[in-house]
Amino acid sequence: MYRLLDECDGKQARRTGNSSPLGLFFDHGVDSLSVGTQAIIMFKCIQVGTSNECAFFIYMVLHGIFHFTTMEEYYTGGLFLGPFNGVSDGSILLYTFYYFLITKGNEVFLTTPFPEYT
Repeated sequence: MYRLLDECDGKQARRTGNSSPLGLFFDHGVDSLSVGTQAIIMFKCIQVGTSNECAFFIYMVLHGIFHFTTMEEYYTGGLFLGPFNGVSDGSILLYTFYYFLITKGNEVFLTTPFPEYT
């Protein structure tokens, strides 16, 4: 629910003329905390365990998307997202992933891909 509302609040603030630099700063601050929290939730869902390389890769991808879109907004003066972007399309991928977990369960991540080599 947070991601859905977060993607709508900026449009609504700009439409009604209520946007401000402080609101943008607060929104991006909460978003940065949310990205970290979502990474931790994803680690738990895919049962990363002690695989630090996998956790680091997922963490860097998620924070990289957030970091570079924020840098783009800072240097260009606006967040100009194309038809395919990490913000909206990332949400769709995340929702699809969580739907997969709801239907199949996270036990699929416990199986070893090549059992004959263990």
